[in-house]
Amino acid sequence: MSELHTETRDWKNTSELRDTMRQHAPVPPKRGIKRFVLLLLGFLLVLWAFDGAKFRFTELFQGAPKIVETIGRMLPPDGAKIVNAKSYSLPAGMSVPELLLPMPLDAEKAKFKQRWWNNTFPQTIVGATIQTIQMALVGTVLAIVFAFPLAFLAAINTTPHPLVYKTVRFAINLLRTIPDLALGLIFVSAVGLGPFAGTLALAFHTTTVLTKLLSESIENIDKGVVEAIRATGAAYPQILSFAVVPQMLPDLISFSLYRFETNIRAAAILGLIGAGGIGYLLNTSFRTFQYQEASAIVVILIVLVMGVDSFSARLRKLVI
Repeated sequence: MSELHTETRDWKNTSELRDTMRQHAPVPPKRGIKRFVLLLLGFLLVLWAFDGAKFRFTELFQGAPKIVETIGRMLPPDGAKIVNAKSYSLPAGMSVPELLLPMPLDAEKAKFKQRWWNNTFPQTIVGATIQTIQMALVGTVLAIVFAFPLAFLAAINTTPHPLVYKTVRFAINLLRTIPDLALGLIFVSAVGLGPFAGTLALAFHTTTVLTKLLSESIENIDKGVVEAIRATGAAYPQILSFAVVPQMLPDLISFSLYRFETNIRAAAILGLIGAGGIGYLLNTSFRTFQYQEASAIVVILIVLVMGVDSFSARLRKLVI
């Protein structure tokens, strides 16, 4: 019986405590008309965006059978050109070791070998894939070379003068708005079709992105380390070398690896406008209705991107 009274008293105390807490709790904010108007404006904004994008669920459902039909044409992927030796158009009278290995050749064979490597092999799926990796790698390396010094000028705590900071920041933000495809078209018109134009476009755009990311990383470093190095009487280059660079180095590695991954995909897209890479073969396969061959190229791109992503993650753990 006493246990029953104790339990009843506990429940009563709990109820009293709850009422007391409610009395002393802050008054919840009133949900007035302002919040309702904001929600209504947000909803109308989304509807306006859907209308401007001509997004229609009915048309999507109507086009679904065609999408399924196109995917059906792409299956199974046809990788015959990857394993078929005839698709590589090997020069007559030359063996595979003579083409692949560095060995002394007569003048005529050396000319055929160079022509095959420069013109024929990049037009194959394997060659275009390797070229895509090369474009992404060169574009990323060039971007690091230019973005590294620019980042110090674009960071407010390391720039030599506020005018330099504002000028570099304005230029980077302005140039960063130019899409990769637009840059590719500009460089194609300047230097012609091929991987050189695509590599320039990748390097240009990646430089602007890395400069912004690295400058923000520099602005977030520990200022105490900088002040400690400056207190020793160190000059500006010494402060950058011993106080700033060690703190931004992990971000430099991480951002560079990430941009290399994205440049793989960007290089494939630039190939659609004739700027080299596997995108050119993908565009050609779709235009000639070789859907199964296009599917094989898409599979290669997926495997390539996933492989680069896995390699970057392992390298990031090893270095950082």
